[in-house]
Amino acid sequence: MPDYKIGGPLKQFTAIEKTRQMAVFLEDRMVKAIEGNDAVEVHYLLATLDDYHDYLWRYYRHLEKEQAPIRQGASE
Repeated sequence: MPDYKIGGPLKQFTAIEKTRQMAVFLEDRMVKAIEGNDAVEVHYLLATLDDYHDYLWRYYRHLEKEQAPIRQGASE
């Protein structure tokens, strides 16, 4: 199973790869942790999910900043 990688550059390829890794990571490990009533593993997986969430918000803000001049020019 590929492990989810924390951090990374704010690029489309990285965001896509992180999303794919997160899907596999959660499907495999979260299901097992929930079925096994493993509070420690669930806690770790939630922290990893939080990192993924933060990364995507940073990626969104990067896109927003990058595309603002384009949107502003289109409205003029």
